[in-house]
Amino acid sequence: MKKRFNRIYIEITNKCNLSCSFCKKSTRFLKEMSVKEFKETIYKVKEYTDNICLHVKGEPLLHSNLNEILNICDDNNISISLTTNGTLLKAKINDLIRHKSISKIHISLNAEVNNLQHLNDIFKAVSDFQQDKIIIYRLWAQKENKLDKKSTEIVEKLKEHYHLSTETVEKIKKEKNTKIDINKYVDKDYLFEWPTVSNDKTNGFCEGLKSQLAILSDGTVTACCLDDDGLINLGNIFEEDLKDILEKEKTKKIIAGFRDNKCVEKLCQSCYYKNRFKK
Repeated sequence: MKKRFNRIYIEITNKCNLSCSFCKKSTRFLKEMSVKEFKETIYKVKEYTDNICLHVKGEPLLHSNLNEILNICDDNNISISLTTNGTLLKAKINDLIRHKSISKIHISLNAEVNNLQHLNDIFKAVSDFQQDKIIIYRLWAQKENKLDKKSTEIVEKLKEHYHLSTETVEKIKKEKNTKIDINKYVDKDYLFEWPTVSNDKTNGFCEGLKSQLAILSDGTVTACCLDDDGLINLGNIFEEDLKDILEKEKTKKIIAGFRDNKCVEKLCQSCYYKNRFKK
């Protein structure tokens, strides 16, 4: 039977080892979920989804008990999608390859490091995964779907490592998603904007609370993965059941609003992502 949400984002830590300019600085205190908190969270959400994304903010590979976190997912037959800046893949690869729950890894190739030498470590780590794992390399595009100097250099690195044809390279430059190897893809998108409460455009529709929701490292439940400061606070998963949170009047008003093409929350009104969805 199909479960209510396609995916639920769980931020196991909001700590990161980088400070990239495209990642909005958070106002929250730094915290990682304890193993106990994560286990309780999975127990409360697993009847609502089969797919967990270990991401909102932070670098999940920094979690001090990552193996225990992934063991819980293994034991509960949860499919995990990891989003990482890739800088710790080499150090963590022997741990990661042991876990059946990991189905997809998103790697941001635009992570702001001193040079591109770390890409060689990423490619080597990726080659250690079994071919049933889906690898998605993320690239930012500029206006008019063009690549900047750094992204162009990254594509050259991909071309060299994967022996890509000229046709495939051109496809990467022109299209959003390009297959470059077995279960390996390059996903190119415009640099997104983190929403802030700044205007009052009330019309709009979003998949928040329809196909997804997010849980922050302190347990705050919010409507989507772009609410990195938990401004749309629907409750706390450490203290409440998800069923009760979803039955709250505030939650129902947000869902009803999107159904009528209306953004109830101020943050949603300011979010440009609502323009991407069509009812």
